[in-house]
Amino acid sequence: MLQPHHVIGMIGIGQLGLPIAVNLMRAGFRVVGFRRTDREAFSRAGGEALQSPAEVTREADVLLLCLPGEDAQAAVLHGADGVLQALAPGKIVIEMGTYTRDYKVQQALRVQQAGARMLEAEVSGSPPMVVERRAALYVGGDEGLFQECKPVLDAITEHQFHLGDVGSAVAMKLIANTLVTIHTLAAAEAMNMGVRAGFAPERVAEVIRQGAGNSAMFTIRAPLMAARAFTPAPGSFNTLHKYLRLGAGMARELGCATPLFSAAAPYFLRALEGGMGEEDISAVIKLLEAESRPSNPSGSFSLE
Repeated sequence: MLQPHHVIGMIGIGQLGLPIAVNLMRAGFRVVGFRRTDREAFSRAGGEALQSPAEVTREADVLLLCLPGEDAQAAVLHGADGVLQALAPGKIVIEMGTYTRDYKVQQALRVQQAGARMLEAEVSGSPPMVVERRAALYVGGDEGLFQECKPVLDAITEHQFHLGDVGSAVAMKLIANTLVTIHTLAAAEAMNMGVRAGFAPERVAEVIRQGAGNSAMFTIRAPLMAARAFTPAPGSFNTLHKYLRLGAGMARELGCATPLFSAAAPYFLRALEGGMGEEDISAVIKLLEAESRPSNPSGSFSLE
């Protein structure tokens, strides 16, 4: 069983990786990490910034990878001074990035070929939720390895779900993010309707959160909509884009009908095309506001 005297390596200490690293340090783990730029916040929090992925891998008992995309992840694994050249028997890799199931399975095989073992642990929750230990971890991989890694996972959040083999966690993450897409647009629709009905946006956010119409996304994003606090973004359109693509692909492969996701996703794609990529996805309300002119009845319907 892993204990605080074991060393945790963190490659990818950005918007999501940094609060994960901080939670680990608060639990008593020594955390070493690598990021190509902007390592100061990690160092200020008590982390030890090293010079390469290979150096972090050699130093760590457990290596967490939290990178934004397959290209960045492949560079860290296979590049000069990369992870795979430094992996050794006994090491554990916990993959926290979101990629296709096939990519994850192939990565696990490469890790095993180096004599190490791998879990996938998908984070469901925004960076503020990670800070407050309210995020969930969807975990895929060997059940015994999951139990062995519990002290590390517990340091990140108490909300953990072991779902099966590698690949099962990313499937659940994509399901969750289809709901993030739908619920964020629904929250924007409710906020816009409330303001047009004559209520202050802050009042709509306050009241709806206390009743049956609430959702996690309304709780998080309605206050951002009310305050027009779209930057800095807890979750940007640029970040969501990957989940829209992967989620739509999984739905097609499974033959799923997705009427709400199919209606919601184009709004977020339009926001990207409109140059809103760095804004939080709560800014989707701006598109609904623009469509809500009295002279433009598109999108309305009648039950009469």
